[in-house]
Amino acid sequence: MAPRPRNPGSKDLPPNLYRKTDKRNGVTYYTYRDPVSNRMFGLGSDKAKAIAEAVAANMALQVVPPTLSARMAPEPAVTDRKFSDWVVEYRQILLDRELSESSMRNLHMRLNRLEKAFGERGIRSLTTMDIAENLSALVKEGKAQMARVMRSLLRDLFMEAMARGWVDTNPVEATRAARVKVKRQRLTLELWKAIYEEAAQPWLKRAMELALITGQRREDIASFVFKDEVDGFLQVVQSKTGTRLRISTSVTLECIGLSLGEVIRRCRDRVLSKHLVHHHRTISRAKAGTTVMLDTISKEFAAARDRAAEKLGLDLGANPPTFHEQRSLAARLHDQQGRDAQQLLGHRSAKMTDLYRDARGAEWIDVA
Repeated sequence: MAPRPRNPGSKDLPPNLYRKTDKRNGVTYYTYRDPVSNRMFGLGSDKAKAIAEAVAANMALQVVPPTLSARMAPEPAVTDRKFSDWVVEYRQILLDRELSESSMRNLHMRLNRLEKAFGERGIRSLTTMDIAENLSALVKEGKAQMARVMRSLLRDLFMEAMARGWVDTNPVEATRAARVKVKRQRLTLELWKAIYEEAAQPWLKRAMELALITGQRREDIASFVFKDEVDGFLQVVQSKTGTRLRISTSVTLECIGLSLGEVIRRCRDRVLSKHLVHHHRTISRAKAGTTVMLDTISKEFAAARDRAAEKLGLDLGANPPTFHEQRSLAARLHDQQGRDAQQLLGHRSAKMTDLYRDARGAEWIDVA
């Protein structure tokens, strides 16, 4: 019987060698199928090396055909190394990706959690059921978002393990991502203005103005320095993604009657500081002119928010809007003025920007 014609995409490969491209990172991996036992062997992502090994394996099959007794012999045991040993290798792979400090810190914390769950297990022994049960436990604890994040990490971890030959399959592929119901309330312009009035610290007002006009994250706002203003633009390198933005200082939000240039000028006060958002006087260990800690920004915003809600008679529920919700409000306000919210927020996909544009029922919809 004539052999089945090969897939057009594999015509440049020798017999029994197959390729598969990971849609997430675009990397192509190669596997060799033993035509005698039908076992699959991962050969990594190096095409030339995979072809050389496949050609050598095919020649060996032709020179020394396996006998019936050899084919009936039990398969040799495959060394199953500990999951924790692979995590050591995987941490080095993450370092080579040159991720931000905050991203690496979060990844290491999640890997510590995985080591606690699977560390002593053989990595080849882990099944889809093992992974599914671990993720399901997180969902039952009310941590659906964490379950999604851990699934993504596990999927990448096993994909890299396949590329290095530690495993032959990825048990995470067959699992389903947990459904996440967003609980945090959106921030309305009315509430923002009330919080702004309740802001006890001058630096909090400046931080809120910058958040609404630039649409940037808390970490980036706290790191803004005056020298970031160059030739009429505020230059931003987002700490989370590395995205580089140049926001014109003429950008204005009509609803608050301020431009970015005006806010930057407001940040210059009698205190000598290189930071836009800085302490205007020394309090305890926080010296005048130094940058404001991220936790301090969040706590002061939350305190002003609670005072504003009480004055307005609002019940913000168990998940009131945080400082980060100004990013969503900024996307909606700039969108109303005809600006490209995706460019402003530095998102790579319009789908992500659409999530920020969604008011989740917090605002009225005007029908003319």
